[in-house]
Amino acid sequence: MMMHTPSNAGYAISELEKLFFDSGMVLSGGDSSKIHFSYKTLTTGRPETLPAGFANYINVDFASCQKADLLRIEEYVRSNGIQLAIIFDLQPVHPIVDALRRGGVQTIVGYYGCQISSLMPPWKLWIKRQMFRLARHKMDGLIFESHAMADLAILGRGVPSERVDIVPLGVDTDEYQPHQSKLTHELFSFPEGRKVVVYAGHMEARKGVATLVQAAIQLLVNKKRTDVCFALFGNRPGESAVYQEMYSGKGVDGLIRFGGYRPDLNEVFPGCYCGVIPSTGWDSFTRSSLEMAACGLPVIVSDTGGLPETIEHERTGIVYRAGDVEELAGSIELLLDNPQLAARYAAAGRDRCVKSYSKEVQKRDFLSAVRKRISY
Repeated sequence: MMMHTPSNAGYAISELEKLFFDSGMVLSGGDSSKIHFSYKTLTTGRPETLPAGFANYINVDFASCQKADLLRIEEYVRSNGIQLAIIFDLQPVHPIVDALRRGGVQTIVGYYGCQISSLMPPWKLWIKRQMFRLARHKMDGLIFESHAMADLAILGRGVPSERVDIVPLGVDTDEYQPHQSKLTHELFSFPEGRKVVVYAGHMEARKGVATLVQAAIQLLVNKKRTDVCFALFGNRPGESAVYQEMYSGKGVDGLIRFGGYRPDLNEVFPGCYCGVIPSTGWDSFTRSSLEMAACGLPVIVSDTGGLPETIEHERTGIVYRAGDVEELAGSIELLLDNPQLAARYAAAGRDRCVKSYSKEVQKRDFLSAVRKRISY
């Protein structure tokens, strides 16, 4: 299992590590000595997501294509008799594939949480398809979290559709479930009568946090709503400053709060009213949207990437135009003013997670996608 991230990257990466390890246990017949992990660097410590005592991991920056790294991974897989490699977020044609083959790996599968191309005009797509067909160093199969990302691989990168599988993320519906919680109100001393709109995720520009903050200002300052507040989670030290400047001096500092990175969102979400994923750049199939829905929240998502696949529009939540502050503010207001509608979306979203987007379903589909590529 080859990770492009440092060890202990956190966020959704931790859940993928668990999926990869658990799937490896199934494929190896329960023998953890046959499972290996590589990371870009181990300076961030032993991978805490992996079981205590597990020690089959190395650091390899496979994306850099340094000759020393290629030789090192070739020798590692050869000396450990590795037959299957699952590589996280790497272009499907890459020198590391050849190094793995030389070392004895027979099946190579790429797993993707991001897009690997943009759409191409017909003439350029034809060239891309020929390049992939003729390439010597290519993967046997590619697994994407959403149809949107898979389409970009097929219609942008030129990957044949028969090499592509779609396995959406899953959520632990026992850990993330509706229940009474006042944690979010207590964390920020929010007035009890205000409904909490929640966001959780990274803070880089493509995640659209600025759009959500602008929508919050629209509702709190311009429309003077007295029934709503906003909690945003996932910021590392210093990352929230640029967003806090947007509403500084407007008298709403206590109603738009940043809570940092928290491992207990299963206790945070149930005390909120609705969730928002406002991405403006690429996005795949966010786990947080499932976690919110599993906790009984209606979810509002932008129409970029695979986000519309994480909900059912006007059944479990609302899809709005990415970057449109007015439409996002209007979508939040619609749910605030129609609690019965919000409750109906919430119930349907929870039911959808239990039936179709549990961790068990994800693991089953992931194993099926890998097994169909195994050539030994």
